[in-house]
This record gives sequence, C-alpha cells and structure tokens, in this order.
Amino acid sequence: MSLLRRKRSEPRTVSLSLLELCGDGYCAVVGESHYQDALRQTATICTPGEEGRPSFQAILVAEPENQYDPNAIAVYSRCGKLGYLSRADAVAYAEVFSEIRRVGSDGGACVGLLNGGRPDKPSYGVTLCLAVPDTCLRELGNSMKPLSE
Repeated sequence: MSLLRRKRSEPRTVSLSLLELCGDGYCAVVGESHYQDALRQTATICTPGEEGRPSFQAILVAEPENQYDPNAIAVYSRCGKLGYLSRADAVAYAEVFSEIRRVGSDGGACVGLLNGGRPDKPSYGVTLCLAVPDTCLRELGNSMKPLSE
C-alpha cells in the first residue's frame, strides 16, 4: 500500500493539488490555542476514525514566506487553519515538502485526529497520523506517476 497518492481537496474555497501522506506514526500540532474557532468548526465535520476518535482530512502546506519561520508547515482542515508542525518537525519534513513542490503538488494530506472538546478539556488539539519523513520520501519516490482521483 502506498502512503502517498495524488488527491484534490479544497480548504476553504481554494483548490489544491495534494499528495496523501498517510502513515504509521503520529505527529503533534502546535499553536492550536490560536485557532480554536476553526477547531470547533472542524469538530462538526469529523467522522469516527481510529479507535472511534473524531477524524478529519488534515491538509499540510509549507509557508516559506512565514515571517516567524521560513520552514513553517501549516495544518488546515476545510474549516481553516488549525496550527503548525513544531519547528523541529517542520525542519525534519522540509525535504518532504521540497519534493512535494518539485513534483508539482501544493501540499500533503493525512488523517487528523481531534483531541479535547470535552467538559473536562474544552480546548481542542490535533494529532496527525503521519509517517516519519524518511518513509514519506521513500514512498514519494515510488509513486512518481500521476494517480487518478
């Protein structure tokens, strides 16, 4: 099974060419406290996923023009921006996103797991189901031919 495949998605009204980055690992998202409105909206579109956890399609887009971090990788749902990969993870995935751009795609997509939103933990957070960078690069190299949607 390939961890990467071409896919079209629409965060907000923009259509992006995405490579699916499903993987066998987990990656935390940071900065969610600034995006609680979009996270609350995302909660309304979640479906039961892994172990019944609320799941959605997470969209990852590099932000080389980000004034605070030129390696920034933003995380979106179709409801808006939810946060970022940590600085260390953004550096670790930089080569993956460079390759994604090289093959003509705008970003990556993977399963996002929503955390929180309960009376005892009202704020939301996100965990991504995302393979480690080396696995993503290896699978990207194995799937260079375009796949149908």
